[in-house]
Amino acid sequence: MAFFPMFIDLTGANCLVIGDSDAVLKRSDALLDFGAKVKVITKDEFTPADLQGRKIVLVDTDDEEINLQISMLCKDAGIAVNIVDKPELGTFSFPAYVKEGDLVGGFSSSGKSTALARFLANKEKEVLTPKLADLNEMLGKWKQPIEELFPMKSSQNSAFEQLIDYALCYDGTPTDEEVEELLMSISMTL
Repeated sequence: MAFFPMFIDLTGANCLVIGDSDAVLKRSDALLDFGAKVKVITKDEFTPADLQGRKIVLVDTDDEEINLQISMLCKDAGIAVNIVDKPELGTFSFPAYVKEGDLVGGFSSSGKSTALARFLANKEKEVLTPKLADLNEMLGKWKQPIEELFPMKSSQNSAFEQLIDYALCYDGTPTDEEVEELLMSISMTL
Protein backbone atom coordinates (compact mmCIF):
# COMPACT_ATOMS: atom_id res chain seq x y z
CA MET A 1 0.00 0.00 0.00
CA ALA A 2 1.29 3.46 -0.86
CA PHE A 3 2.09 5.84 2.01
CA PHE A 4 0.40 9.24 2.13
CA PRO A 5 2.87 12.09 1.50
CA MET A 6 2.70 14.66 4.27
CA PHE A 7 4.95 17.59 5.05
CA ILE A 8 5.12 18.71 8.68
CA ASP A 9 6.90 21.51 10.52
CA LEU A 10 9.68 20.01 12.63
CA THR A 11 11.09 23.30 13.88
CA GLY A 12 12.01 22.70 17.51
CA ALA A 13 10.44 19.22 17.54
CA ASN A 14 12.00 16.83 20.05
CA CYS A 15 13.19 13.76 18.18
CA LEU A 16 15.05 10.68 19.37
CA VAL A 17 17.46 8.53 17.39
CA ILE A 18 18.33 5.11 18.79
CA GLY A 19 21.35 3.54 17.14
CA ASP A 20 24.51 4.68 15.43
CA SER A 21 24.40 3.15 11.95
CA ASP A 22 25.19 5.33 8.95
CA ALA A 23 21.58 4.99 7.78
CA VAL A 24 19.97 6.25 11.00
CA LEU A 25 22.56 9.03 11.46
CA LYS A 26 21.88 10.23 7.90
CA ARG A 27 18.18 10.41 8.77
CA SER A 28 19.12 12.25 11.96
CA ASP A 29 20.96 14.83 9.84
CA ALA A 30 17.80 15.25 7.74
CA LEU A 31 15.75 15.99 10.86
CA LEU A 32 18.33 18.60 11.87
CA ASP A 33 18.15 20.09 8.36
CA PHE A 34 14.46 20.78 9.03
CA GLY A 35 15.03 22.39 12.44
CA ALA A 36 14.33 19.47 14.77
CA LYS A 37 16.10 18.96 18.09
CA VAL A 38 17.69 15.52 17.93
CA LYS A 39 19.03 13.36 20.73
CA VAL A 40 21.06 10.31 19.68
CA ILE A 41 21.51 7.36 22.04
CA THR A 42 22.59 3.74 21.75
CA LYS A 43 20.29 0.78 22.36
CA ASP A 44 22.05 0.15 25.68
CA GLU A 45 21.24 3.67 26.87
CA PHE A 46 17.54 3.44 25.95
CA THR A 47 14.82 3.45 28.59
CA PRO A 48 11.08 3.91 27.92
CA ALA A 49 11.29 7.29 29.69
CA ASP A 50 13.40 8.52 26.73
CA LEU A 51 10.20 8.57 24.64
CA GLN A 52 8.47 11.24 26.74
CA GLY A 53 7.81 14.41 24.76
CA ARG A 54 9.13 13.02 21.47
CA LYS A 55 7.48 13.79 18.15
CA ILE A 56 9.53 11.35 16.07
CA VAL A 57 11.69 8.35 16.94
CA LEU A 58 14.15 6.75 14.51
CA VAL A 59 15.54 3.31 15.33
CA ASP A 60 18.31 1.17 13.87
CA THR A 61 19.73 -1.36 16.28
CA ASP A 62 21.01 -4.86 15.60
CA ASP A 63 18.54 -6.25 18.15
CA GLU A 64 15.17 -7.15 16.59
CA GLU A 65 13.56 -7.55 20.02
CA ILE A 66 14.54 -4.01 21.06
CA ASN A 67 13.41 -2.65 17.68
CA LEU A 68 10.00 -4.30 18.16
CA GLN A 69 9.73 -3.12 21.78
CA ILE A 70 10.49 0.49 20.85
CA SER A 71 8.08 0.31 17.92
CA MET A 72 5.25 -0.92 20.15
CA LEU A 73 5.98 1.68 22.85
CA CYS A 74 5.96 4.49 20.28
CA LYS A 75 2.75 3.29 18.65
CA ASP A 76 1.04 3.02 22.04
CA ALA A 77 2.15 6.57 22.88
CA GLY A 78 1.12 8.01 19.48
CA ILE A 79 4.72 8.83 18.52
CA ALA A 80 5.74 8.59 14.87
CA VAL A 81 8.37 5.85 14.61
CA ASN A 82 10.60 4.66 11.79
CA ILE A 83 12.59 1.44 12.06
CA VAL A 84 15.35 1.41 9.42
CA ASP A 85 14.87 -1.43 6.90
CA LYS A 86 11.70 -2.63 8.68
CA PRO A 87 8.85 -0.47 7.31
CA GLU A 88 6.23 -2.86 8.69
CA LEU A 89 7.33 -1.98 12.26
CA GLY A 90 7.10 1.77 11.78
CA THR A 91 4.32 4.29 11.32
CA PHE A 92 5.97 6.23 8.51
CA SER A 93 8.47 5.86 5.71
CA PHE A 94 11.47 8.18 5.66
CA PRO A 95 11.58 9.85 2.24
CA ALA A 96 14.42 10.64 -0.10
CA TYR A 97 14.16 14.39 -0.56
CA VAL A 98 15.50 17.45 -2.32
CA LYS A 99 15.45 20.84 -0.60
CA GLU A 100 16.10 24.31 -2.01
CA GLY A 101 15.19 27.00 0.50
CA ASP A 102 11.64 26.27 1.63
CA LEU A 103 10.83 24.30 -1.52
CA VAL A 104 10.95 20.55 -0.83
CA GLY A 105 10.31 17.51 -3.02
CA GLY A 106 10.05 14.10 -1.37
CA PHE A 107 9.93 10.56 -2.71
CA SER A 108 8.89 7.34 -1.04
CA SER A 109 8.71 3.80 -2.33
CA SER A 110 6.60 2.90 0.74
CA GLY A 111 9.57 0.94 2.06
CA LYS A 112 10.05 -1.18 -1.06
CA SER A 113 13.13 0.40 -2.63
CA THR A 114 15.15 3.20 -1.08
CA ALA A 115 17.42 3.05 -4.14
CA LEU A 116 14.53 4.00 -6.43
CA ALA A 117 13.39 6.80 -4.13
CA ARG A 118 16.98 8.12 -4.00
CA PHE A 119 17.22 7.89 -7.81
CA LEU A 120 14.07 9.99 -8.19
CA ALA A 121 15.30 12.56 -5.67
CA ASN A 122 18.59 12.87 -7.56
CA LYS A 123 16.68 13.39 -10.81
CA GLU A 124 14.58 16.07 -9.11
CA LYS A 125 17.78 17.98 -8.19
CA GLU A 126 18.04 18.86 -11.89
CA VAL A 127 14.67 20.63 -11.70
CA LEU A 128 14.55 21.97 -8.15
CA THR A 129 17.07 24.76 -8.50
CA PRO A 130 17.90 27.87 -6.46
CA LYS A 131 15.94 29.85 -9.08
CA LEU A 132 12.79 27.95 -8.10
CA ALA A 133 13.53 28.54 -4.42
CA ASP A 134 13.73 32.28 -5.17
CA LEU A 135 10.48 32.07 -7.13
CA ASN A 136 8.83 30.31 -4.19
CA GLU A 137 9.90 33.13 -1.86
CA MET A 138 8.58 35.75 -4.27
CA LEU A 139 5.23 33.95 -4.62
CA GLY A 140 4.95 33.67 -0.84
CA LYS A 141 5.53 37.40 -0.53
CA TRP A 142 2.75 38.12 -3.05
CA LYS A 143 0.26 35.53 -1.77
CA GLN A 144 -1.81 37.88 0.40
CA PRO A 145 -1.90 40.77 -2.12
CA ILE A 146 -3.02 38.34 -4.84
CA GLU A 147 -5.74 36.91 -2.59
CA GLU A 148 -6.97 40.45 -1.88
CA LEU A 149 -6.84 41.52 -5.53
CA PHE A 150 -8.53 38.35 -6.81
CA PRO A 151 -11.28 37.21 -4.38
CA MET A 152 -12.21 34.12 -6.43
CA LYS A 153 -9.94 31.10 -5.96
CA SER A 154 -9.94 30.34 -9.68
CA SER A 155 -8.70 33.88 -10.43
CA GLN A 156 -6.01 33.55 -7.75
CA ASN A 157 -4.85 30.29 -9.30
CA SER A 158 -4.77 31.87 -12.74
CA ALA A 159 -2.76 34.83 -11.44
CA PHE A 160 -0.23 32.54 -9.76
CA GLU A 161 0.07 30.38 -12.89
CA GLN A 162 0.70 33.44 -15.07
CA LEU A 163 3.29 34.76 -12.59
CA ILE A 164 5.05 31.39 -12.61
CA ASP A 165 5.02 31.23 -16.41
CA TYR A 166 6.41 34.76 -16.58
CA ALA A 167 9.12 34.05 -14.01
CA LEU A 168 10.24 30.82 -15.67
CA CYS A 169 10.59 32.59 -19.02
CA TYR A 170 12.31 35.54 -17.35
CA ASP A 171 16.02 35.44 -16.55
CA GLY A 172 15.69 35.78 -12.77
CA THR A 173 12.95 36.53 -10.29
CA PRO A 174 10.73 39.46 -11.33
CA THR A 175 11.07 42.67 -9.34
CA ASP A 176 8.19 44.00 -7.24
CA GLU A 177 7.45 46.60 -9.89
CA GLU A 178 7.29 43.95 -12.62
CA VAL A 179 4.97 41.81 -10.48
CA GLU A 180 2.69 44.80 -9.84
CA GLU A 181 2.51 45.57 -13.57
CA LEU A 182 1.82 41.94 -14.41
CA LEU A 183 -0.91 41.68 -11.77
CA MET A 184 -2.59 44.83 -13.10
CA SER A 185 -2.54 43.31 -16.61
CA ILE A 186 -3.92 40.04 -15.30
CA SER A 187 -6.68 41.82 -13.34
CA MET A 188 -7.93 43.39 -16.58
CA THR A 189 -8.34 39.99 -18.21
CA LEU A 190 -9.95 38.07 -15.32
